[in-house]
Amino acid sequence: MSHMSAKEFLAKAKSGEIPVDSHDRVLRIAFIYMDEGLWGTWDVERRMVRDNGVFSVVEQLHERGWSFGQGDLKFNRTLDIFYLAQIAAGTYRSIDQLHLEDSFPKPDDFDIFYARHRELLNQDAWKRYYSPTFLMSALSARFYRLPDLRDLPDSSDPLTAPREKGIGHFTKLPRWAYNVMRTHRRQATLPAETIKQIALSTLQETISRQREDYPDQVQPYSETQALFWLQYMNIDDPEAEIRRETWFPNQFGYVTAQGWYDMWAWEKHYSRKRWEESMGAVPFLERDLDGTRKSEIYWCGLPDGGTGAMAWHRGWDAELGSEEEIAFLAAVAAKETEGIDVSMSHLDYAMRSHMLLAVLRAAFETGTERGKYIDDVKRRIVEAGRIDEESKAEQWIRQALMVMEPYVHKRHDGWPAAVEDRGELLRQIVIENGQLFARWKVWPSCKEFKFELKSRVE
Repeated sequence: MSHMSAKEFLAKAKSGEIPVDSHDRVLRIAFIYMDEGLWGTWDVERRMVRDNGVFSVVEQLHERGWSFGQGDLKFNRTLDIFYLAQIAAGTYRSIDQLHLEDSFPKPDDFDIFYARHRELLNQDAWKRYYSPTFLMSALSARFYRLPDLRDLPDSSDPLTAPREKGIGHFTKLPRWAYNVMRTHRRQATLPAETIKQIALSTLQETISRQREDYPDQVQPYSETQALFWLQYMNIDDPEAEIRRETWFPNQFGYVTAQGWYDMWAWEKHYSRKRWEESMGAVPFLERDLDGTRKSEIYWCGLPDGGTGAMAWHRGWDAELGSEEEIAFLAAVAAKETEGIDVSMSHLDYAMRSHMLLAVLRAAFETGTERGKYIDDVKRRIVEAGRIDEESKAEQWIRQALMVMEPYVHKRHDGWPAAVEDRGELLRQIVIENGQLFARWKVWPSCKEFKFELKSRVE
């Protein structure tokens, strides 16, 4: 079948003449689709790129009933987009930056491409990037999530300028710290020290749990490294400007591609020996270098020539965050609602956590009482300015209710009497349903509801 052209192979696969019954055949189809899908096509009328890279191609595959997964992993959104991201990585590695037009892999080059990048693309490649538990979770099946064991190839460096720094999960802590910093900017309800303590404790708990199953693949917790990355993100800057962009979705992969952050910035301040010694049950270690070493990367500036968009097209940003990111957000929500009287007059409907607590209270009501609660919550959300119209607010509330109701049905004693129990229930719900935070861009090809709110800054 290798002598068959890409066009002929795809036509026969679509007609059913060739059964798409193996990993390699799905891979070949995906490779053909990615020829245009990765770069997008220019929409003349709208004056914009129409396609969304891996997010558009996964839709093409699923429309035909094709998936890289088998059994419980069939149509797993994370797995399918992962292999598309791997094709994108192989494509970029094949490009000669000095002779771009002549070096792009063509649809008919599949056999050569696969032979060259088999380690990235083979049927078991995902096992080096994802833990089975994480990949097989309900959320990973519905939303695209980045690997929890190591970075996607070359995604820890600026686009088209990867450094030979080895293989690892170099973005794990910087991405976590980026989320913590943006949370603090968005939600000034808690002091920076409280935010940092929540961040450190949830990170330590998450890493400890991950290392129980993957001690050789998950790096031990390091207070030194965690604090370094929080400081690198300027979490303590009292003069940080709070702008409308602060409420945009997290786009760490986007800004990494532009060269905004350097995953190896610690080398200016710590020797490798001291950095590695900081891991495990070790007290905080002070820096042992003077910080004068120059970074090896540079921010590309704006406009960026499509650099950030190409990172999106390659799958460098997820539709839902990591375990440590969501655990942190859940703990912040629990802290923000700690000791709050759930009566409507005591809630701040400009705060997402308070809105969710109000919806959770409504979930315990039935009949006309539930309707009254929903109407009241809807009105207060609109008055707070986080959603423009009552119809949209009602949709937001009802979608949140759909998430919460299974948890309510498991309880047979009604609304928790103790404030602590209410907070724990809310924390459990949001930690298992991170989409409620709406911190990541969910692409149109994902049919899930987007729990977006307006920013609190005009």
